[in-house]
Amino acid sequence: MPPKKSALGRFTAAARRLRSARQSNAAEAGTSHGTEEADNTGSSAQARSSASAVEEQAQKRSLRPPTRSSTSAAGASTSDGTGGTQFPLRAANWEERRREQKRQQTAEARRNETTVQTQQRQERNRDQTAEARRNETTVQTQQRQERDRDQTAEARRNETTVQTQQRQERDRDQTAEARRNETTVQTQQRQERDRDQTAEARRNETTGEAGVRREDDRRRHRERTAAYRFIEQDVAHDESEQAIGPPPWALSFALNYDPTFVYSSHPKLAIERMSKKCQHCNALRWANETPGMCCSNGKVRLTPLNENLPDYLRHLLLGNSEESDHFLSNIRRYNSCFQFTSFGAERIVEEPGFMPTFKVQGQVYHLVGSLLPLQGEEPKFLQIYFMGDSHEEVERRCRIAPGVRPNIVFELQEIMHAHNKYVRDFKTAMERLPPNVEELRVVIHATKTPAGQHERRFNAPVVDDVAIQIVGQQFEKRDIVLELRSSQLTRISEMHRGYDALQYPLIFWEGEDGYHFDIRQTDIRTGNPSATNKVSAMDFYAYRLMVREGSFNCILRCRKLLLQFAVDMYAKIECERLNFIRFNQKKLRVEEYIHLRDAIAGERNPNEIGQMVILPSSFTGGPRYMHERTQDAMTYVRKYGRPDLFITFTCNSAWNELKSELMPGQQSQDRHDLVARVFQLKLKQLMEFITKGAIFGPTRCDMYTIEWQKRGLPHAHILIWLRNRIRPNQIDSVIRAEIPDPDEDPQLYQIVTRQMIHGPCGRLKPDSPCMVDGRCSKKFPKALLRETVTGEDGYPLYRRRSPEDGGFTFPIILRANGQTEEVNLDNRWVVPYCPLLSKVFNAHINVEYCNSVKSIKYICKYVNKGSDQAVFGLERQGAERDEVARYESGRYISSNEAMWRIFGFSIHERHPTVVHLSVHLENGQRVYFTEQNMMQRGQRPPDTTLTAFFKLCAEDAFARTLLYHQVPTYYTWNASSKSWKRRVQGAAVPGHPGMRQTDALSRVYTVHPNHRECFYLRMLLHNVVGPLSFQHIKTVEGQICLTYQEACHRMGLLEDDAQWRSTMQEASVVRSAGQMRDLFAILIATCGLSNPLQLWEDFKEDMAEDILHRARQLLQEQELPFTEAVFNEALLRIEDKVLELTDRPLHIFGLPTPARHQQENLSREMLRETSFDREQLRQFIEENEPRLLPEQAEAYQEVLRRVNDNLGGILFLDAPGGQERLF
Repeated sequence: MPPKKSALGRFTAAARRLRSARQSNAAEAGTSHGTEEADNTGSSAQARSSASAVEEQAQKRSLRPPTRSSTSAAGASTSDGTGGTQFPLRAANWEERRREQKRQQTAEARRNETTVQTQQRQERNRDQTAEARRNETTVQTQQRQERDRDQTAEARRNETTVQTQQRQERDRDQTAEARRNETTVQTQQRQERDRDQTAEARRNETTGEAGVRREDDRRRHRERTAAYRFIEQDVAHDESEQAIGPPPWALSFALNYDPTFVYSSHPKLAIERMSKKCQHCNALRWANETPGMCCSNGKVRLTPLNENLPDYLRHLLLGNSEESDHFLSNIRRYNSCFQFTSFGAERIVEEPGFMPTFKVQGQVYHLVGSLLPLQGEEPKFLQIYFMGDSHEEVERRCRIAPGVRPNIVFELQEIMHAHNKYVRDFKTAMERLPPNVEELRVVIHATKTPAGQHERRFNAPVVDDVAIQIVGQQFEKRDIVLELRSSQLTRISEMHRGYDALQYPLIFWEGEDGYHFDIRQTDIRTGNPSATNKVSAMDFYAYRLMVREGSFNCILRCRKLLLQFAVDMYAKIECERLNFIRFNQKKLRVEEYIHLRDAIAGERNPNEIGQMVILPSSFTGGPRYMHERTQDAMTYVRKYGRPDLFITFTCNSAWNELKSELMPGQQSQDRHDLVARVFQLKLKQLMEFITKGAIFGPTRCDMYTIEWQKRGLPHAHILIWLRNRIRPNQIDSVIRAEIPDPDEDPQLYQIVTRQMIHGPCGRLKPDSPCMVDGRCSKKFPKALLRETVTGEDGYPLYRRRSPEDGGFTFPIILRANGQTEEVNLDNRWVVPYCPLLSKVFNAHINVEYCNSVKSIKYICKYVNKGSDQAVFGLERQGAERDEVARYESGRYISSNEAMWRIFGFSIHERHPTVVHLSVHLENGQRVYFTEQNMMQRGQRPPDTTLTAFFKLCAEDAFARTLLYHQVPTYYTWNASSKSWKRRVQGAAVPGHPGMRQTDALSRVYTVHPNHRECFYLRMLLHNVVGPLSFQHIKTVEGQICLTYQEACHRMGLLEDDAQWRSTMQEASVVRSAGQMRDLFAILIATCGLSNPLQLWEDFKEDMAEDILHRARQLLQEQELPFTEAVFNEALLRIEDKVLELTDRPLHIFGLPTPARHQQENLSREMLRETSFDREQLRQFIEENEPRLLPEQAEAYQEVLRRVNDNLGGILFLDAPGGQERLF
């Protein structure tokens, strides 16, 4: 059986077949054009053929040149029309045959050569060629090169398609082999030459040549895309014995699922082994991972950790004995025995289960105490190293971490004393301290070379890392300064080089330096440290966490300690970014340009101008960042309607690609670095499968967000918009909620029963994490249905047939109270899935049809809800809002999220691009300034997308045909030059040479009607084509209006409530129901609506959907419709807002008067808290108080204590991921 082709081989073969097909079509077209000419010359061709037949026979018998007499008889037949013969042509034919015979003889001789003879001949030829070229003159060299080019061109013109493909294949193999054998320096030199040649060639291009080159590039891109499609349509069948022919890999393949086809045979879905090696640092990666993710393509070169571990420590880390297994299972305890510093955070959680994870809430910090304990206190952490007696040290360490074995502690203690530089240096410093001198301090410098020599420094030449200094001296702010005896704890800077080694002595057993600010990048051209660029913390730890061929890398062998290390180091990375925002951007202030200009003119105090910038939307994962992603999703909804599919893809820790890369003795839970990398590859495959593979049909747009939600494994929430909607009668083909037939599709049966079954919960397992108030929060078990039912709102009710109607079941074993019970689960417990995706990816992939969900903004908001937060607090009115501190104290960081972010993987992706367009009044753009550049900024306002649009319209005729929001389709925004540039990629625009368009979308920032003039300017931007300036956009019929509102009125945009209807319509897509109610109240109070009742009727469901949503959750009834009570509650909230603005009730404006509670002056929140049945409450407490778990009972008693003692306060209750707060 022939070997299976690689993915690259399939791609190349497909491209060749595609090119051959096109050439064949062109040849057929050429043949049809030449048919008539061939008919006209057919008879003369026959005559020439018969006349030359005798001569050809003679020449076969003799290779001598034909004589002139022998050709004269045929002269008439071969005449060129002038009576002359064609003897030179025949001589040339003879010469060609002679050369062919010579070539055959040479080929035969070379086939009979031995290897030694071949090498000797090739060596002689090389020497002769080199000698001849050395003796050439410049003219001869040029002539030879010209001949070579001509011969090569002629040979290639005469090649057949097969010969061309064979030559190109040989060239590729030779090039690949040569590049594999290159050294790093040779590679850099070649790449430099290539860049120089390319740059030189492009500088010398004419405009026409550049256009041709770009067109060729686009053609090659189209061919590659076509070849990809060709592969999809021609995927090879499974080569096993039970192989069957695959169905066509066509569009909408998910609609034609074939249970007999082995989809995993497709080459695009194979991740294979981690076999690609970085040429710079030898790190291993998978083929589809980004090159350079390990060392930034050679820019990061770190001193390798010493892998010559002491034998005993290596033995403990290998995991191949009972002692080693015990050590690795308790490695965090053993590390705590020897750590110099304490690890702290606002909350630390180590969750057990099938995928254990380590997570923290809030800011992470390391604390260190004094060198010696106070009188009467036992030594801790660093102090234990100076106890003097090794047995006492062991006993003290064992008391700190119960469950550790003394013999292991003793051996590790010996290693620390013998090899750790900090232990040695601290001991040396302690020995050299003068007796009874309390004013001395021991200092660990933040960098190897302190930024200046300190006076009266002791023993500097002896101790490199630890020094003794006198109290009162100035230290670097990141230095660690330790007192001899003190009750105070010192916080260590995250950027101190000893931060890692002091906390993780079992990993950095020699005390190696961690990350600090003075690590320089490497200039890959010279190999020297860069003078300007530094290594970031993220690049530093990504380098350390890489798998390298032949490397022991003890970091990746430390199991649960690795989980803590990853969280700790990512907290350091994020701390570096947040500190930049806190200490640098905090100096920047923002103000509208017109206000800044006025303030400067009025000579106001600069400190009174502007407001602080806290946590911008550019900070990945922050609240503003996720809000913008939500708005981008709503842009898709506004353009293309509701999404069609809502997919949740969860990582499977049992994937073979993950397990095959584990070290001996490891499980997936020990290697969150591999979990993150494999899931990122699988997610990339899934998105390509859906978008490029078009398994549901062609897609318009897509977006996804990665989440962890305080759990160990990552999952992605994905929204897909399709070009062709899935029809109701196709839902069962795409999405199923039934157990597959185990005989017809055994592989899918195994996947569904392992991955897609909920619970069980309810009566079968009442303590399941999903249970809330005795009900499943996920609404399982579902109802059994013979057919799928779709409604006008909500997800479909999928077909779930009972066993009597042909549905299948599968048995499970339930264990409770020491007893086991076998239960058969039916289709009521199946989570909806797509058979194709489940079979291909072997994971939990929940697929929902969501085009019928009206409240789609809740799905978009759910998909983009962002990182886990746990923040509660009270703020004084007028207190400064510190969004950085709020974010930092409330975030959760889990082990897998830490790995994901360290490797630089994206947490959010979307396609197509959404360009954000600013809108502001003239000189109203935001200006970022400092006290130093305030005057300069005031004199020259920066361009924005809006002002640059005006300039574009003045210079570009095509731009003058566009509205503001249409510009990003044809132009790209250059943020550095603050200007719009024509797109060079995309489809050509008919009738406009040089113009290209893409599917990029735009979002003009919304403006509240309170900002009246800016609101009307935005309205004009959506209606005026090609404006040249702020003055031009409010020019109507040649007259400049005084205000933008006047311009809107004269253009007929304000004749009725159309503009407000448009405003409400847009808000219904991108704003929450509460925001819509506030907007409607403002429109009622300030905008003089002509028919507010009609607007209420048109949008009342949008303004009340959050109230209905909460009612559905409270009543556990997802089909609850809108009721008068729901609308009444919405009217109550609108009236409250209108009363605040105008002190007038709704009936004054022609709207219904909502029914209020009789205690009108008592807030509804107070009513909800006080309106309860005391007897029913007492009965509920009596029944459920004994059911409280110990931690729940502790929280319950704390609440009662605070109420009874009138203490008050805010309490935060948290539970492990997946466990609900039951009471």
